[in-house]
Amino acid sequence: MERRQFLKYIGLAATGVAFAACGNNGNSSSSGGDSTSGAKKPGLDFSKLEKTDLKIGIVSVTDSAPLIIAKEKGFFQKYGLNVTISKEPGWSGVRTGLLKGRLDASQALFGMPMFALLGPDKAPMVSLMTLDLNGNAITLSKQAWDRGIRPATEYLNFQEFTDSFYKYIKGSDKTPTFGIEYPISMGGYNLRYWLSAMKINPDKDVKLIAFGPRQMVDKLKSGMIDAYCVSEPWNQRAVFEQVGFTADVSRNIWSGHPEKVLATMESWIQENPTTARALVAAVLEACQYCDVQKNRLPVANIISDPQYLNAKVEYVKAAMLGKYDYGGFDGKARVKDIPDFNLFHFLHTNYLKQPDNANYPWRSHAVWLLTQMIRWSQLEQKEYPKDADQIIDRAYPVEIYSEVAKALKIPFPSERMKVEPADIFLDKVAFDPSKPVEYLNSFELRAQKPQIFALS
Repeated sequence: MERRQFLKYIGLAATGVAFAACGNNGNSSSSGGDSTSGAKKPGLDFSKLEKTDLKIGIVSVTDSAPLIIAKEKGFFQKYGLNVTISKEPGWSGVRTGLLKGRLDASQALFGMPMFALLGPDKAPMVSLMTLDLNGNAITLSKQAWDRGIRPATEYLNFQEFTDSFYKYIKGSDKTPTFGIEYPISMGGYNLRYWLSAMKINPDKDVKLIAFGPRQMVDKLKSGMIDAYCVSEPWNQRAVFEQVGFTADVSRNIWSGHPEKVLATMESWIQENPTTARALVAAVLEACQYCDVQKNRLPVANIISDPQYLNAKVEYVKAAMLGKYDYGGFDGKARVKDIPDFNLFHFLHTNYLKQPDNANYPWRSHAVWLLTQMIRWSQLEQKEYPKDADQIIDRAYPVEIYSEVAKALKIPFPSERMKVEPADIFLDKVAFDPSKPVEYLNSFELRAQKPQIFALS
Protein backbone atom coordinates (compact mmCIF):
# COMPACT_ATOMS: atom_id res chain seq x y z
CA MET A 1 0.00 0.00 0.00
CA GLU A 2 1.27 3.50 -0.81
CA ARG A 3 2.82 5.27 2.18
CA ARG A 4 1.23 8.64 2.88
CA GLN A 5 2.51 11.95 4.11
CA PHE A 6 0.69 11.51 7.41
CA LEU A 7 3.21 8.82 8.42
CA LYS A 8 5.77 11.46 9.31
CA TYR A 9 6.95 11.32 12.91
CA ILE A 10 5.92 14.28 15.02
CA GLY A 11 5.68 15.16 18.69
CA LEU A 12 2.60 13.85 20.42
CA ALA A 13 1.71 17.25 21.81
CA ALA A 14 1.47 18.59 18.27
CA THR A 15 -1.16 16.01 17.34
CA GLY A 16 -3.15 16.30 20.52
CA VAL A 17 -3.12 12.50 20.71
CA ALA A 18 -0.82 10.79 23.19
CA PHE A 19 0.43 7.23 23.21
CA ALA A 20 0.38 5.28 26.43
CA ALA A 21 3.73 4.17 27.77
CA CYS A 22 4.03 0.55 26.72
CA GLY A 23 6.45 -1.78 28.43
CA ASN A 24 8.31 -4.26 26.27
CA ASN A 25 6.91 -7.15 28.26
CA GLY A 26 3.34 -6.21 27.43
CA ASN A 27 2.51 -5.58 31.09
CA SER A 28 1.66 -1.92 30.75
CA SER A 29 0.33 -0.27 33.87
CA SER A 30 -1.99 1.92 31.86
CA SER A 31 -5.53 1.91 33.23
CA GLY A 32 -7.21 3.31 30.15
CA GLY A 33 -7.27 5.88 27.42
CA ASP A 34 -7.32 8.83 29.82
CA SER A 35 -4.10 7.92 31.61
CA THR A 36 -1.57 9.39 29.19
CA SER A 37 0.97 12.01 30.15
CA GLY A 38 1.81 15.19 28.30
CA ALA A 39 5.36 14.07 27.53
CA LYS A 40 6.46 14.38 23.94
CA LYS A 41 7.26 11.07 22.25
CA PRO A 42 7.54 10.11 18.57
CA GLY A 43 4.32 8.82 17.05
CA LEU A 44 2.15 8.63 13.96
CA ASP A 45 0.11 11.65 13.00
CA PHE A 46 -3.59 11.01 13.69
CA SER A 47 -4.64 14.63 13.47
CA LYS A 48 -6.64 14.13 10.26
CA LEU A 49 -8.72 10.99 10.46
CA GLU A 50 -10.71 10.23 7.30
CA LYS A 51 -13.54 8.70 9.33
CA THR A 52 -14.24 9.01 13.05
CA ASP A 53 -17.59 7.24 13.52
CA LEU A 54 -17.03 3.49 13.19
CA LYS A 55 -19.18 0.39 13.60
CA ILE A 56 -17.12 -2.59 14.74
CA GLY A 57 -18.47 -6.12 15.00
CA ILE A 58 -17.95 -8.68 17.72
CA VAL A 59 -19.28 -12.16 18.45
CA SER A 60 -20.08 -13.16 22.04
CA VAL A 61 -16.86 -14.96 22.88
CA THR A 62 -14.14 -14.09 25.38
CA ASP A 63 -11.58 -13.04 22.79
CA SER A 64 -13.75 -10.08 21.80
CA ALA A 65 -12.30 -8.54 24.99
CA PRO A 66 -9.78 -6.18 23.33
CA LEU A 67 -12.50 -4.48 21.26
CA ILE A 68 -14.87 -4.20 24.21
CA ILE A 69 -12.10 -2.85 26.45
CA ALA A 70 -10.98 -0.38 23.77
CA LYS A 71 -14.55 0.95 23.88
CA GLU A 72 -15.14 0.82 27.64
CA LYS A 73 -11.72 2.10 28.75
CA GLY A 74 -11.48 4.95 26.28
CA PHE A 75 -8.74 3.71 23.96
CA PHE A 76 -10.87 4.34 20.88
CA GLN A 77 -11.77 7.80 22.12
CA LYS A 78 -8.10 8.53 22.85
CA TYR A 79 -7.34 8.14 19.15
CA GLY A 80 -10.29 10.23 18.01
CA LEU A 81 -12.59 7.31 17.21
CA ASN A 82 -16.27 7.17 18.11
CA VAL A 83 -17.01 3.44 17.99
CA THR A 84 -20.31 1.60 18.11
CA ILE A 85 -19.96 -2.09 18.97
CA SER A 86 -22.26 -4.30 16.91
CA LYS A 87 -22.91 -7.68 18.54
CA GLU A 88 -23.26 -10.18 15.71
CA PRO A 89 -25.17 -13.47 16.19
CA GLY A 90 -22.38 -15.49 14.59
CA TRP A 91 -19.52 -15.49 12.13
CA SER A 92 -21.78 -15.42 9.08
CA GLY A 93 -22.98 -12.02 10.25
CA VAL A 94 -19.40 -10.82 10.56
CA ARG A 95 -18.57 -12.06 7.08
CA THR A 96 -21.56 -10.43 5.38
CA GLY A 97 -21.22 -7.29 7.49
CA LEU A 98 -17.67 -6.77 6.26
CA LEU A 99 -18.31 -7.77 2.66
CA LYS A 100 -21.35 -5.50 2.32
CA GLY A 101 -19.78 -2.57 4.18
CA ARG A 102 -22.23 -2.59 7.09
CA LEU A 103 -19.25 -2.98 9.42
CA ASP A 104 -16.11 -0.86 9.19
CA ALA A 105 -14.09 -3.57 10.93
CA SER A 106 -14.73 -6.58 13.13
CA GLN A 107 -13.38 -9.28 15.32
CA ALA A 108 -13.08 -12.13 12.82
CA LEU A 109 -11.92 -15.72 12.54
CA PHE A 110 -8.24 -16.06 11.69
CA GLY A 111 -9.17 -17.93 8.50
CA MET A 112 -11.77 -15.44 7.29
CA PRO A 113 -9.49 -13.09 5.27
CA MET A 114 -7.83 -16.04 3.50
CA PHE A 115 -11.14 -17.71 2.68
CA ALA A 116 -12.73 -14.44 1.55
CA LEU A 117 -9.87 -13.95 -0.90
CA LEU A 118 -9.55 -17.53 -2.18
CA GLY A 119 -13.06 -18.89 -1.62
CA PRO A 120 -16.27 -18.23 -3.57
CA ASP A 121 -16.45 -14.54 -2.61
CA LYS A 122 -13.05 -13.66 -4.15
CA ALA A 123 -13.16 -10.56 -1.94
CA PRO A 124 -10.07 -8.78 -0.56
CA MET A 125 -10.66 -8.98 3.18
CA VAL A 126 -7.65 -7.99 5.30
CA SER A 127 -6.43 -8.81 8.78
CA LEU A 128 -5.00 -5.71 10.46
CA MET A 129 -3.58 -7.62 13.44
CA THR A 130 -4.03 -10.76 15.51
CA LEU A 131 -6.26 -10.27 18.57
CA ASP A 132 -5.19 -13.30 20.59
CA LEU A 133 -3.59 -16.72 20.77
CA ASN A 134 -5.20 -19.94 22.03
CA GLY A 135 -8.71 -19.61 23.49
CA ASN A 136 -10.93 -22.57 22.57
CA ALA A 137 -11.60 -26.03 23.97
CA ILE A 138 -13.38 -29.31 23.23
CA THR A 139 -16.45 -30.18 25.30
CA LEU A 140 -17.94 -33.68 25.48
CA SER A 141 -21.37 -34.77 26.68
CA LYS A 142 -22.31 -36.73 29.80
CA GLN A 143 -22.87 -39.71 27.52
CA ALA A 144 -19.16 -39.70 26.69
CA TRP A 145 -18.41 -39.55 30.42
CA ASP A 146 -20.72 -42.49 31.04
CA ARG A 147 -18.86 -44.39 28.32
CA GLY A 148 -15.64 -43.95 30.31
CA ILE A 149 -14.05 -40.88 28.68
CA ARG A 150 -12.30 -38.43 31.01
CA PRO A 151 -10.43 -35.15 30.46
CA ALA A 152 -7.15 -35.71 28.61
CA THR A 153 -5.28 -34.44 31.68
CA GLU A 154 -6.22 -37.61 33.58
CA TYR A 155 -4.40 -39.97 31.25
CA LEU A 156 -0.71 -40.84 31.46
CA ASN A 157 -0.14 -39.48 27.96
CA PHE A 158 -1.98 -38.60 24.77
CA GLN A 159 -1.64 -42.12 23.42
CA GLU A 160 -3.54 -43.51 26.40
CA PHE A 161 -6.29 -40.96 25.84
CA THR A 162 -6.28 -41.85 22.13
CA ASP A 163 -6.80 -45.54 22.84
CA SER A 164 -9.85 -44.76 24.97
CA PHE A 165 -11.35 -42.09 22.72
CA TYR A 166 -10.84 -44.05 19.50
CA LYS A 167 -12.81 -46.97 20.96
CA TYR A 168 -15.55 -44.56 22.07
CA ILE A 169 -15.94 -43.05 18.58
CA LYS A 170 -15.73 -46.34 16.69
CA GLY A 171 -18.05 -48.07 19.15
CA SER A 172 -20.85 -45.52 18.93
CA ASP A 173 -24.20 -46.71 17.59
CA LYS A 174 -24.47 -43.61 15.41
CA THR A 175 -21.93 -41.23 13.91
CA PRO A 176 -21.08 -38.71 16.67
CA THR A 177 -21.89 -35.10 15.82
CA PHE A 178 -19.51 -32.30 16.77
CA GLY A 179 -20.45 -28.63 16.78
CA ILE A 180 -17.97 -26.05 15.49
CA GLU A 181 -18.23 -22.25 15.26
CA TYR A 182 -17.67 -22.12 11.50
CA PRO A 183 -16.02 -24.42 8.92
CA ILE A 184 -12.94 -22.17 8.76
CA SER A 185 -12.69 -21.38 12.47
CA MET A 186 -9.46 -22.22 14.29
CA GLY A 187 -11.63 -24.29 16.60
CA GLY A 188 -12.68 -26.30 13.55
CA TYR A 189 -9.06 -26.79 12.49
CA ASN A 190 -7.98 -27.61 16.04
CA LEU A 191 -10.73 -30.21 16.29
CA ARG A 192 -9.78 -31.74 12.93
CA TYR A 193 -6.12 -31.83 13.95
CA TRP A 194 -6.99 -33.38 17.34
CA LEU A 195 -9.19 -36.08 15.80
CA SER A 196 -6.72 -36.83 13.01
CA ALA A 197 -3.89 -37.27 15.50
CA MET A 198 -5.99 -40.09 16.96
CA LYS A 199 -6.56 -41.65 13.49
CA ILE A 200 -10.19 -40.49 13.56
CA ASN A 201 -11.27 -39.10 10.18
CA PRO A 202 -13.15 -35.81 10.78
CA ASP A 203 -14.96 -36.15 7.43
CA LYS A 204 -16.04 -39.78 7.83
CA ASP A 205 -15.94 -40.95 11.45
CA VAL A 206 -17.78 -37.92 12.86
CA LYS A 207 -20.16 -35.26 11.55
CA LEU A 208 -19.22 -31.57 11.87
CA ILE A 209 -22.01 -28.96 12.05
CA ALA A 210 -21.57 -25.20 12.48
CA PHE A 211 -23.56 -23.25 15.09
CA GLY A 212 -23.25 -19.83 16.67
CA PRO A 213 -20.96 -20.07 19.75
CA ARG A 214 -23.61 -19.34 22.35
CA GLN A 215 -25.91 -22.03 20.88
CA MET A 216 -23.52 -24.86 21.69
CA VAL A 217 -24.62 -25.64 25.25
CA ASP A 218 -28.30 -25.78 24.31
CA LYS A 219 -27.52 -28.03 21.34
CA LEU A 220 -25.60 -30.34 23.67
CA LYS A 221 -28.45 -30.33 26.19
CA SER A 222 -30.96 -31.25 23.51
CA GLY A 223 -28.87 -34.14 22.24
CA MET A 224 -28.53 -32.56 18.79
CA ILE A 225 -24.75 -32.75 19.15
CA ASP A 226 -22.49 -35.05 21.15
CA ALA A 227 -19.59 -32.63 21.53
CA TYR A 228 -18.30 -29.28 20.35
CA CYS A 229 -15.21 -27.15 19.95
CA VAL A 230 -15.79 -23.47 20.65
CA SER A 231 -14.27 -20.34 22.16
CA GLU A 232 -14.94 -19.51 25.78
CA PRO A 233 -16.98 -18.94 27.85
CA TRP A 234 -19.23 -21.58 26.29
CA ASN A 235 -17.13 -24.58 27.34
CA GLN A 236 -17.08 -23.37 30.94
CA ARG A 237 -20.82 -22.78 30.87
CA ALA A 238 -21.30 -26.49 30.09
CA VAL A 239 -19.03 -27.39 33.02
CA PHE A 240 -20.73 -25.04 35.50
CA GLU A 241 -24.20 -26.16 34.42
CA GLN A 242 -23.21 -29.86 34.54
CA VAL A 243 -24.07 -30.37 30.89
CA GLY A 244 -20.65 -31.47 29.66
CA PHE A 245 -16.95 -31.61 30.52
CA THR A 246 -13.79 -30.36 28.82
CA ALA A 247 -11.84 -33.09 27.06
CA ASP A 248 -8.94 -30.88 25.98
CA VAL A 249 -8.00 -27.24 25.45
CA SER A 250 -6.58 -25.77 22.27
CA ARG A 251 -3.30 -24.60 23.78
CA ASN A 252 -2.57 -28.34 24.30
CA ILE A 253 -3.25 -29.04 20.62
CA TRP A 254 -1.05 -26.22 19.29
CA SER A 255 0.42 -23.95 21.95
CA GLY A 256 0.27 -20.40 20.67
CA HIS A 257 -2.03 -20.89 17.70
CA PRO A 258 -3.59 -17.71 16.26
CA GLU A 259 -7.28 -17.40 17.10
CA LYS A 260 -9.10 -14.19 16.11
CA VAL A 261 -8.05 -11.16 14.08
CA LEU A 262 -9.15 -7.56 13.59
CA ALA A 263 -10.44 -7.59 10.01
CA THR A 264 -11.63 -5.04 7.48
CA MET A 265 -11.77 -4.73 3.70
CA GLU A 266 -8.82 -3.69 1.55
CA SER A 267 -10.88 -0.88 0.01
CA TRP A 268 -11.71 0.46 3.48
CA ILE A 269 -7.99 0.75 4.31
CA GLN A 270 -7.34 2.52 1.02
CA GLU A 271 -10.11 5.02 1.77
CA ASN A 272 -9.20 5.39 5.46
CA PRO A 273 -5.44 4.84 5.87
CA THR A 274 -4.98 7.12 8.90
CA THR A 275 -8.12 5.80 10.57
CA ALA A 276 -6.92 2.22 10.03
CA ARG A 277 -3.71 3.00 11.89
CA ALA A 278 -5.57 4.77 14.69
CA LEU A 279 -7.82 1.72 15.00
CA VAL A 280 -4.84 -0.62 15.29
CA ALA A 281 -3.18 1.64 17.86
CA ALA A 282 -6.29 1.69 20.06
CA VAL A 283 -6.79 -2.07 19.86
CA LEU A 284 -3.09 -2.79 20.48
CA GLU A 285 -3.24 -0.76 23.68
CA ALA A 286 -6.40 -2.60 24.68
CA CYS A 287 -4.68 -5.95 24.06
CA GLN A 288 -1.87 -4.88 26.36
CA TYR A 289 -4.39 -3.82 28.99
CA CYS A 290 -6.12 -7.20 28.84
CA ASP A 291 -2.85 -9.03 29.57
CA VAL A 292 -2.04 -7.09 32.74
CA GLN A 293 -2.80 -9.61 35.48
CA LYS A 294 -4.54 -7.15 37.79
CA ASN A 295 -6.86 -6.15 34.95
CA ARG A 296 -8.06 -9.67 34.15
CA LEU A 297 -10.90 -9.77 36.70
CA PRO A 298 -12.21 -6.28 35.82
CA VAL A 299 -12.06 -7.27 32.14
CA ALA A 300 -14.08 -10.43 32.87
CA ASN A 301 -16.69 -8.34 34.68
CA ILE A 302 -16.94 -5.83 31.82
CA ILE A 303 -17.21 -8.28 28.94
CA SER A 304 -19.77 -10.46 30.77
CA ASP A 305 -22.33 -7.64 30.54
CA PRO A 306 -25.58 -8.39 28.66
CA GLN A 307 -24.68 -5.96 25.88
CA TYR A 308 -21.56 -8.00 25.15
CA LEU A 309 -21.20 -11.71 26.10
CA ASN A 310 -24.37 -11.85 28.22
CA ALA A 311 -22.82 -14.59 30.34
CA LYS A 312 -22.33 -15.20 34.04
CA VAL A 313 -19.04 -13.77 35.28
CA GLU A 314 -18.10 -17.19 36.69
CA TYR A 315 -18.10 -18.65 33.18
CA VAL A 316 -15.80 -15.90 31.89
CA LYS A 317 -13.44 -15.74 34.88
CA ALA A 318 -12.21 -19.33 34.51
CA ALA A 319 -10.37 -18.73 31.25
CA MET A 320 -9.53 -15.06 31.87
CA LEU A 321 -7.92 -15.75 35.26
CA GLY A 322 -6.27 -18.98 34.13
CA LYS A 323 -8.10 -21.15 36.66
CA TYR A 324 -9.67 -23.52 34.19
CA ASP A 325 -12.19 -26.14 35.30
CA TYR A 326 -12.25 -29.31 33.17
CA GLY A 327 -15.35 -30.46 35.03
CA GLY A 328 -16.82 -33.92 35.36
CA PHE A 329 -19.73 -35.81 36.88
CA ASP A 330 -18.12 -37.38 39.93
CA GLY A 331 -17.82 -34.35 42.21
CA LYS A 332 -14.03 -34.11 41.91
CA ALA A 333 -12.32 -30.76 41.45
CA ARG A 334 -10.47 -30.52 38.15
CA VAL A 335 -9.25 -26.92 38.14
CA LYS A 336 -5.94 -26.45 36.31
CA ASP A 337 -3.67 -23.43 36.08
CA ILE A 338 -3.65 -22.31 32.43
CA PRO A 339 -2.49 -18.64 32.57
CA ASP A 340 -2.15 -18.54 28.77
CA PHE A 341 -5.58 -19.96 27.97
CA ASN A 342 -6.36 -16.58 26.34
CA LEU A 343 -3.24 -14.63 25.45
CA PHE A 344 -3.99 -11.13 24.15
CA HIS A 345 -0.51 -9.59 23.93
CA PHE A 346 2.39 -11.11 25.81
CA LEU A 347 3.22 -13.63 28.51
CA HIS A 348 6.53 -15.44 28.87
CA THR A 349 5.89 -19.02 27.74
CA ASN A 350 7.84 -21.78 26.03
CA TYR A 351 6.41 -20.62 22.68
CA LEU A 352 6.31 -16.83 23.05
CA LYS A 353 9.57 -14.94 23.49
CA GLN A 354 10.50 -11.33 22.88
CA PRO A 355 10.38 -9.68 20.42
CA ASP A 356 7.37 -11.82 19.43
CA ASN A 357 3.92 -11.05 20.78
CA ALA A 358 0.40 -12.34 20.25
CA ASN A 359 -0.58 -9.54 17.89
CA TYR A 360 2.18 -9.88 15.30
CA PRO A 361 0.84 -11.13 11.93
CA TRP A 362 3.16 -14.04 11.21
CA ARG A 363 3.15 -15.08 7.57
CA SER A 364 4.01 -18.60 8.74
CA HIS A 365 0.74 -18.83 10.70
CA ALA A 366 -1.11 -18.10 7.47
CA VAL A 367 0.99 -20.72 5.65
CA TRP A 368 -0.22 -23.30 8.17
CA LEU A 369 -3.80 -22.13 7.65
CA LEU A 370 -3.49 -22.45 3.87
CA THR A 371 -2.12 -26.00 4.19
CA GLN A 372 -5.18 -26.97 6.25
CA MET A 373 -7.65 -25.40 3.83
CA ILE A 374 -6.05 -27.43 1.05
CA ARG A 375 -5.74 -30.53 3.24
CA TRP A 376 -9.49 -30.59 3.85
CA SER A 377 -10.54 -29.46 0.33
CA GLN A 378 -12.12 -26.21 1.45
CA LEU A 379 -10.84 -24.35 -1.61
CA GLU A 380 -10.99 -24.84 -5.37
CA GLN A 381 -7.21 -24.71 -5.08
CA LYS A 382 -6.07 -28.36 -4.96
CA GLU A 383 -2.32 -27.73 -4.83
CA TYR A 384 -0.23 -25.36 -2.76
CA PRO A 385 0.00 -22.17 -4.86
CA LYS A 386 3.35 -20.86 -6.08
CA ASP A 387 2.22 -17.31 -5.30
CA ALA A 388 1.21 -18.19 -1.72
CA ASP A 389 3.43 -15.50 -0.19
CA GLN A 390 1.75 -12.80 -2.30
CA ILE A 391 -1.71 -14.14 -1.39
CA ILE A 392 -0.84 -14.23 2.30
CA ASP A 393 0.75 -10.78 2.31
CA ARG A 394 -2.40 -9.37 0.78
CA ALA A 395 -4.74 -10.98 3.33
CA TYR A 396 -2.39 -10.67 6.32
CA PRO A 397 -0.19 -7.62 5.65
CA VAL A 398 2.37 -6.48 8.21
CA GLU A 399 2.96 -2.84 7.22
CA ILE A 400 0.23 -1.13 9.25
CA TYR A 401 0.88 -3.26 12.31
CA SER A 402 4.64 -2.63 12.12
CA GLU A 403 4.24 1.13 11.77
CA VAL A 404 1.90 1.36 14.75
CA ALA A 405 3.92 -1.03 16.91
CA LYS A 406 7.06 0.99 16.21
CA ALA A 407 5.29 4.19 17.27
CA LEU A 408 4.05 2.48 20.45
CA LYS A 409 7.56 1.13 21.11
CA ILE A 410 6.27 -2.44 21.01
CA PRO A 411 9.01 -4.82 19.81
CA PHE A 412 8.24 -7.10 16.89
CA PRO A 413 10.20 -9.73 14.93
CA SER A 414 12.35 -8.76 11.97
CA GLU A 415 11.21 -11.86 10.06
CA ARG A 416 7.73 -13.00 9.03
CA MET A 417 8.33 -16.75 9.11
CA LYS A 418 9.17 -19.02 12.02
CA VAL A 419 9.38 -22.77 12.51
CA GLU A 420 6.84 -24.10 14.99
CA PRO A 421 8.74 -26.75 17.00
CA ALA A 422 7.45 -30.25 17.57
CA ASP A 423 7.00 -29.86 21.31
CA ILE A 424 4.19 -27.31 20.96
CA PHE A 425 1.94 -29.68 18.96
CA LEU A 426 0.11 -32.55 20.61
CA ASP A 427 1.34 -35.05 17.96
CA LYS A 428 4.95 -33.79 18.25
CA VAL A 429 5.17 -32.97 14.54
CA ALA A 430 7.02 -29.73 13.80
CA PHE A 431 5.80 -27.25 11.20
CA ASP A 432 8.41 -25.72 8.87
CA PRO A 433 6.64 -23.01 6.82
CA SER A 434 9.37 -23.13 4.18
CA LYS A 435 8.23 -26.69 3.30
CA PRO A 436 4.43 -26.48 3.02
CA VAL A 437 4.08 -29.16 0.32
CA GLU A 438 6.18 -31.63 2.30
CA TYR A 439 4.05 -30.82 5.35
CA LEU A 440 0.80 -31.40 3.42
CA ASN A 441 2.00 -34.74 2.07
CA SER A 442 3.01 -35.91 5.54
CA PHE A 443 -0.61 -36.18 6.75
CA GLU A 444 -2.02 -39.69 6.65
CA LEU A 445 -5.54 -38.31 6.96
CA ARG A 446 -6.46 -35.71 4.34
CA ALA A 447 -9.36 -35.18 2.00
CA GLN A 448 -7.43 -35.73 -1.24
CA LYS A 449 -5.54 -38.88 -0.30
CA PRO A 450 -3.91 -40.59 -2.18
CA GLN A 451 -3.25 -37.38 -4.13
CA ILE A 452 0.30 -36.08 -3.72
CA PHE A 453 0.35 -32.31 -3.32
CA ALA A 454 2.70 -30.08 -5.28
CA LEU A 455 3.19 -26.42 -6.04
CA SER A 456 0.68 -25.14 -8.60
